[in-house]
Amino acid sequence: MRRLIFILFTLMASHALAESAFSGHWRINLEETDKVAVKFKEGSGMKGGGLKPTVSVMGLPLPSSYRQGPMSNLPAKDPQVLTCTNMSINVADKKVALEYDAADTETLVKGDYRGRTTKWSKKKIEQKYKTPERSVKKTWSMRDDGRLMVSVKINPRGDKARTYNRVFDRIQPDST
Repeated sequence: MRRLIFILFTLMASHALAESAFSGHWRINLEETDKVAVKFKEGSGMKGGGLKPTVSVMGLPLPSSYRQGPMSNLPAKDPQVLTCTNMSINVADKKVALEYDAADTETLVKGDYRGRTTKWSKKKIEQKYKTPERSVKKTWSMRDDGRLMVSVKINPRGDKARTYNRVFDRIQPDST
């Protein structure tokens, strides 16, 4: 009986020690971020002119394929991971809790949840979702040098996809 209790206690202790490499506090590294930034050409990936071709026969326009327009006149908000300087990550069994600049929070729930598909492993955390205006894929991964690399791919409907990369360094929670 003692041996069984000892084995259970050892397993629970080793599980607590096997914390995710992503868990902790992170601060953006601007120099490394500049090194991995994707360079965009001026004017690339932007819709031009707002002209939409139409087809007509004998002056009557033919219906074009149905395409749902934006749900709002407001521009879509960029993911908070692209605008923050500090980030905290806490990986649990079925959820990843993210805190940006000690103010905004985001919870990633494993699997399909509220239109977002999230999965993670020891090597990466990945979330995908689609809106009528665009699709977004966010990936957190550990680099070989121990830094956190965050890639966000935004693919607007009818436009070129863009990928934004950010690199974060691990910090102690009390350091500023």
